[in-house]
Amino acid sequence: MSRDQIIAEGEKVADAQLAELAEEKPDIGWIAAVMWAGYADFSHVSAKRDYADAIVKMGSDFQWTPWLRPNGPDHADDLCICQTFLDAYETNKDPARLDPAERRLAAVSDHIEKEESADDLTWWWCDALFMAPAAHGRLTAITRDPKYLDAMNKEWWRTTGLLYDKEEHLFYRDKSYLDKKTANGKKVFWTRGNGWVFAGLARTLTYIPQDYPDRPRYIALFKEMAAKLASLQQADGTWRPSLLDPDEFPDSETSGTALDCFAFAWGIDNGILDRATYVGVAEKAWSALLASRRPDGLPGYVQQVGGAPAAVTATGTQLYATGAFLMAASELSMLAPIAIPPAPHLTASPGP
Repeated sequence: MSRDQIIAEGEKVADAQLAELAEEKPDIGWIAAVMWAGYADFSHVSAKRDYADAIVKMGSDFQWTPWLRPNGPDHADDLCICQTFLDAYETNKDPARLDPAERRLAAVSDHIEKEESADDLTWWWCDALFMAPAAHGRLTAITRDPKYLDAMNKEWWRTTGLLYDKEEHLFYRDKSYLDKKTANGKKVFWTRGNGWVFAGLARTLTYIPQDYPDRPRYIALFKEMAAKLASLQQADGTWRPSLLDPDEFPDSETSGTALDCFAFAWGIDNGILDRATYVGVAEKAWSALLASRRPDGLPGYVQQVGGAPAAVTATGTQLYATGAFLMAASELSMLAPIAIPPAPHLTASPGP
C-alpha cells in the first residue's frame, strides 16, 4: 500500500466523521479531544484543507481554551485538547491559540511540583499518560521553558512506579486493579489502557530532547511495551480487550489496536523499533482497522467508554477511535510502501 493509498483510506474515515460531526454539538472533552488530535496529525499528511479548517473553527468556537471542570482543574483528560491547540498555534504563531493552554499547563505544572506522596498523584490512572504529557512536552519545545517538561517527567515516573508491572511490561489501569484477576485467574491489563500509554509514550517522546537525562528511560519503557504487545497481538491483527486473558472477551477491539498501530509505526519511523521485527505487527493491525469500518465509514468494533476490559459490538464506534485511526494513518504513511495482509475476519457480537 502506497503513501497515497494510506492517506486516501484515512480521508474516508476523516470525511465520514466530519459529516457526522455536522449533526452534533461541538465538544472538546477528552473523547472529542483525542479525535481532534488525530485530525491535527492527519492535516499534515493530507492535501485536503478540510481538516485544518475544522480544527480552526473548533478552536475559535472555544476561544482556544481547554475545558475547566470546577472540581478538578488539574485533570489530565481536560488537557488533551491542548495537543491540538498547540499544533494549531505552530501553523501561524497566533498568541490567541497559545495563551489559554499555556496558562493552564503552567498551573498544572505548579500543582505537580507541590505533590508530596504517591497517594496524591495528579495522573493516577494510566489513560492520563496519553492525555496530558505530550502537551507538556510540546509546550516546552515551543516556549523553551523547561518547567512543563520537567513537571511532566516527574509525574510520568511517579505514575509509572505505581501502575507499571515490571514482570509483565504492561500498565494497570489504576491502583484498584493491582490485585484484581479475571474470571480465568489472569492479571487485568486493559487493551485500550495500555494503548493509551504506548501511544502516549510515542507522542511525548516526540518532544523530549535527545540530551534530556531521562530520555533513555522512556526509550527503554517503549521498547519493553512494544515487545510485550507484539507478543499478544491476535491472528486477526487486533488485541483483545483483556490483554492476558483473550478468552474473557473474545472480541476484536479496534480503539486499542489503532493506538498500538500508531505507536508501532511511530517507533519504526523514528528508528527506535527495528523495522524488520515490527513492521508486520503494524501492517496486520492496519489491515484489521480497514476491515473494521462500518458501512458509514466510521470505525467499528470499538469498546465503549470505560476503565476495564468489556465486550465489543461490530457496530460500536466512538470519536476517540476515529482519532486513533487517523494517527495510525498519519504514521503509516511515513512507512509506505507497506504490505497489507488479507482482510481478517473480526469477531464481536453484531450490535444493535
